[in-house]
Amino acid sequence: MPGHLQIPEVLRSICNELDRSSALAMSLTCRAFLEPGLDSLWHSLDSFEPLLACLPADLWRIEQKNIRDRRTLTSVHCLNRALVPADVDRYLARYAPRIRHLKADIYNAKRVPSLELLQALQVVTDFQQGALAPLIRSFYWIPGDMIELEFGLEYSNNIQPFMPLFVGASVTKLTFNMKSSLRLHALTLLATAKRLAFLETLVLGSETVKFADDYLRSSPWNHLKHLEIKTFLPSAIPYMASIPQLTRLFIISLEEFPRRYPNDAGATGRQNPLPIQGFSCLKVLCIEADTVTTITGFLQHLPKLNKVETLDATAFARCSCEREAQDVLDTIAERLNSDSLMELRICDSMGNLPDYAPREDNEYRPPIMIAPFYIFQRLKYIAAGFSHWISITPDDIAQMRTVWTKIETLDIGESCPVDPGPLIDHTHLLHLLEGCPSLKTVGLRFDATRVSGKETGGPFNLGRLNVSGSTISSSTSVLKFIRTNLPHLEILDASFIGAKSEHVQDMYTTRWRVVEDALGGET
Repeated sequence: MPGHLQIPEVLRSICNELDRSSALAMSLTCRAFLEPGLDSLWHSLDSFEPLLACLPADLWRIEQKNIRDRRTLTSVHCLNRALVPADVDRYLARYAPRIRHLKADIYNAKRVPSLELLQALQVVTDFQQGALAPLIRSFYWIPGDMIELEFGLEYSNNIQPFMPLFVGASVTKLTFNMKSSLRLHALTLLATAKRLAFLETLVLGSETVKFADDYLRSSPWNHLKHLEIKTFLPSAIPYMASIPQLTRLFIISLEEFPRRYPNDAGATGRQNPLPIQGFSCLKVLCIEADTVTTITGFLQHLPKLNKVETLDATAFARCSCEREAQDVLDTIAERLNSDSLMELRICDSMGNLPDYAPREDNEYRPPIMIAPFYIFQRLKYIAAGFSHWISITPDDIAQMRTVWTKIETLDIGESCPVDPGPLIDHTHLLHLLEGCPSLKTVGLRFDATRVSGKETGGPFNLGRLNVSGSTISSSTSVLKFIRTNLPHLEILDASFIGAKSEHVQDMYTTRWRVVEDALGGET
C-alpha cells in the first residue's frame, strides 16, 4: 500500500469526499479502509433504512403500503417477535456512534419502521435520549403534513414521541415543522427543547404563532447562533432578543406585525415604550413578510444600538403607495446602527410583480427618497426596489460619491415602469463611478438620450449595469460610450421582471437590447 494511504488523516479526507456507494466499496476493500469508510457511509443518513438493515431478518413482519404517485410499494416493518437487547447490540456498538446528520424522511423511504418497532426500541434502550444516534449533530424531523397525508393521522401523530430516540444533548442543529393537527407533536418538541443545551442552529417551522412563542420560552438557548422562524407574535420578540449568542435571524412569512408607533410621530407622540433592549450579537437579519408595513413594524422593535451588518427585507405584496415605502426606509435609518451596517436590501412585490398601469389622475405624490440611507457610510452593498417612483437626482449622485466611498454594489430602481422619466443622465453615471472606484454593479434609471459616444471619463471596472427604465435614443452611440468608459462590462440588463406592457418603455427596452446583443457578441 502507498505510504500516504497509511496516514489516518489522509484516508479520512479521501473518504469524506465519497458518495455512499463509493464509501461502501472503500470500506470493503481492506481492513485499513474499513473504519474511515464506515464513518463516511454512516455520517449522513436521509432515512431510517440503515437502522432497519442492521436488525435481524427474523424480527420482521412486512406490511406493504401503497403511497400515491409512487410506482413501488413502501415496506412497513412490524414486529414478528419480541425485540431483545441483543438484536440492537451490533447497531448500537458499531454504527450508531458514527451518525452525525439524520433526515428522518419517511415519505420518500422504501422501508419505514412501524410504531410498535419504535416503541420496542425505546424500551430496549431504557428510554435513553439520543440512544440510536448518540453523537448526532444535525437532525431534521419528519414533516408532519406529508406523513399525515400518506400514512394517516394516527401514524403521523403517534410517531412524534419517538423523536427523542435520535435527539440527545449533542445536537447542534434541529429542523422541524410543527403541525397543529398532531396533538403529540407540540408536546414532544417542547419536551425535547429543554435538553438541547448546545443547540446552535434552529429552523423552527410552525403553522401557529402561539407555538413559536411557547417554544422560544422553553429554553434560554445559551448557544443558539442561527434562528429561522415563521410568523410569530410580538410577545416572542423579547425571548428572541434575549438569546445571548444569536448572530443570524431569518424570519419567513411574517404577517400583520403591528407597528409600535407611526413614523411621523415625535418623541411625545409615541405612546408605546422605547424598543426593547437585546439582540446584542445579531449580525444578519433577513425578513420575508406579507407587506412592507409588516417589515416596518418588526424593525421598530430593534434596539437602536444593535450590531446588524446585513439587512435583507422583502415583502410579497407591492406597496399601496409611496408613503408606505418611505416609512420603511425612514425606520431602517432610525433603527439600524450606522456604525455597523454594511449590506442592505429592501424591496416589495416579491413574487407579485406589478404590470405597468398609467395613473388616471394627475395628483402629485411625493416620490420615495433614499436620503435617509446616507447615514450608512460603511455600506458596501445596497439594493432597493419598489413598485413606485424612487427619486434619484444629481444631488443624490453627489451625496452617494461622498458618503458611499466603499460601495461595491448599488442597485436602486423600480420594479415596473413609472413616471416621470429619469432625473439623471450618463454624465452623472460617470461622476458616480469616478467617486466610487470599488463599484462592480450599478443599477440606476438614467437618461441616455443625449449620449454622443464621444464622452470619456473612464475606463472604469464596472462588471454589471442594470438600466431598466432608462431612456435611450441611439443604440450605436450608447454602445460606443460603453466600450470607451466601461470596457470590463460583462452584463447589461435592460429588462423589467414583470410582464411586458403596452408602453413607450418597450421602445427603450428594444434599443437597449440592441446594445446588449452587441456587447454579448464580444464576450
